[in-house]
Amino acid sequence: MAELKHIVRMLERQRRELVDQLAAVDKAIAALNGTAATGGDASPAQPDIPTGDPRATKLPRRIKQKRVLSDAHKQAMVAGRRKAREAHDVAKGLAREMPDEGFVPAIGVRGDRLVPRLIKKPIKKQSNL
Repeated sequence: MAELKHIVRMLERQRRELVDQLAAVDKAIAALNGTAATGGDASPAQPDIPTGDPRATKLPRRIKQKRVLSDAHKQAMVAGRRKAREAHDVAKGLAREMPDEGFVPAIGVRGDRLVPRLIKKPIKKQSNL
């Protein structure tokens, strides 16, 4: 940080020197114009750059870099929005609640000779003849 202040002071010093040189050049131009045209008194020319206190001049501001989200963060935000939307629909009654991402449905293994539980067994009717 100290080096930055040193650099700023050095640049301000160089700026003051350049302003002084410009003032001398303007004075010489005014003297030449005044002696050639009127032959005498020349009013001092106004410099383009203000010769006031260099600290009073505004320095350009630093602009911070634009923040950019990583791809993983973008994915997480999309997933969060999706979950919020689904929860909102469930609360309204428009959809049923979905299981978590870690949910794995149980798949039972049964032998081939067993009949599925939900199928009714056929019943033989007796005829009265």
